[in-house]
Amino acid sequence: MVSTSSGSQFKLENDAKCDTFGALWRILGANSSAQRIFGEATGFSLLLTTLHTFQNDSENEETESSLHTHMKIFGFLLRAMTAAVCNNSVNRIRLHTILSSNTFYDLLSESGLLCVDCEKQVILLLLELALEIVLPPTSNLQVESISSETSEDELSFLSATSFGLSRLDKERVYNASAIVVLIRCLLVFTPKVQLELLRFIEKLAIAGPFNQENLTSVGMGKRYSCYPFSFDSF
Repeated sequence: MVSTSSGSQFKLENDAKCDTFGALWRILGANSSAQRIFGEATGFSLLLTTLHTFQNDSENEETESSLHTHMKIFGFLLRAMTAAVCNNSVNRIRLHTILSSNTFYDLLSESGLLCVDCEKQVILLLLELALEIVLPPTSNLQVESISSETSEDELSFLSATSFGLSRLDKERVYNASAIVVLIRCLLVFTPKVQLELLRFIEKLAIAGPFNQENLTSVGMGKRYSCYPFSFDSF
């Protein structure tokens, strides 16, 4: 809902939401002052309010069309959040507060986005946020699988190309709480995607001490030792 100066409220159309998040992305990427104001104004709570609207929409009508629309809005939203937190240590703390809350996890779980059709897009967006890879909201998510000639040991959708990069081995994990969210959602994903995600996180963990420190700082080594790797061992 949007409030006018007179106090009345109206609901933004879905295309208007994307346009708004797109404009927000451009503003936040312009200078650090915009990031500071956004953080001070509790801008990261948009993650909660937007997911909450998805839940309300689903109660009224749950169709393939609405799922596609929600995924598009979520993509614009996450990329605006990435622009808001990029290179800003104070906003990283504010973002962590939101992402580490049970409310965010519950709303994401109930949003309908953690389905077979959307799981790869959601994973890519949260990893962009974790690594602070800033891409335009209109940039398509590269989620196509590599050809059948690719060996099973190679990643399909979690590649450098997926993030618009030439290489990933030097990327840093700035917002480890986004990866924690993915770990919490792990069992909802399809088995192949689970394995690829775990392999990717393992590669991030062994990339260097910076990533190891940030990943263990959010308790992943202790809380997720049941998975095929342990961050405490690196």
